[in-house]
Parts: sequence; structure tokens; C-alpha cells
Amino acid sequence: MTTTTANQDSVKADIVRHTLELAQETGWPGVSTRKIANRLHTSTIAIYHYFGSKDAVLIELQHDGFRQLCEMLISAVSGETKPKRQLKAASRAMLTFARANHDLYALMFNLDGAMCRSDAANEATEGMERVKVALGQLTKDDMESVFVNWFALMQGFISLTRNDTQADAIDWFDQVLDDAIRRFIRGL
Repeated sequence: MTTTTANQDSVKADIVRHTLELAQETGWPGVSTRKIANRLHTSTIAIYHYFGSKDAVLIELQHDGFRQLCEMLISAVSGETKPKRQLKAASRAMLTFARANHDLYALMFNLDGAMCRSDAANEATEGMERVKVALGQLTKDDMESVFVNWFALMQGFISLTRNDTQADAIDWFDQVLDDAIRRFIRGL
């Protein structure tokens, strides 16, 4: 890699990082190209030069978020051999990721005023396929329907717990999630 390419990659990474930091401080509706440029002490032209638009920066963030989520799901499922434990581990991993990456998760799923439409979710395909394999070992029902039910259950729990940072509430929700996954599996 040439020095120029390394420098360009560094600038692009700074733009992405500062965009996420800005969202953490102001919320996604408060993110603008001008505000990103101000944080970097540069002009909006630099943002357009490297990305073309604010949406392109957000898409890059979405892709990165889905890649991270995919890695967590694969790691969680790979660490278990039984499908019930795999599903529980994947569920915990998804909840943990959402809690640890509040604003990134919001962008990934267009929550909290974040608006970004892209095919970035494809980055998580391998991780989601691992969840489907575990589900497929637990039921012969229509896999897409079962997967959507699991995903909706997870999104519901994530919505309920994303903003709660108190340890006792987190512990309680973790137990409730475990109970919900156990009931979900029993219902299969």
C-alpha cells in the first residue's frame, strides 16, 4: 500500500469515526456533512471527495456494523455444539452487540431517527445463516417464518433494553431473554 493510499484510508476512517461520535452526541437527526467537517476541522468538500455524500458515510458505517454483528453471531454459535445453546448464544450476542453499539445499531436498523437505506445487511448474512441452521435443527417448520419470528423477538428485547444501563435492569432483562428463548424453542 502506498503512503498516499494509507493516508486516504486514514482520512476516510477518521470521517467514519467522527460521524459515529457526532451521532452519539447529537443523535442521528443532528448529523450533517457540515457538522462532520467541522469536527475534522476541514471543509465539506473533503467529505464529498472521499465519500460523495453523507449517505455514503452512513452506508459505510452500516456495513461495518453488520460485519461486526456477523462476527459476533458466528463466534457465539461456533462456541456451542447443541442447537438450543447456539440459539441462546446468538440471542445473547445480538443483545450484547446492540447494547455496546447503541448508535451504530440504531443506524443499522434505522432506529432513533437514523435514516439510511442500503444493502449493508448482506454483511451479516453468514451470521444469520448460522442462526437459521440452529433453528433448522430444532424444527421442520418454514425456516424463513421461524427466523423472522426469532428476529422479531430479538428486536423487541433490544428495543426494551437498549437505553437501560443499570446493572440490575440488565441482569433482569438477560434472565427474561433466556426465559423467552427457552419458551420460543419449546414452541417450535
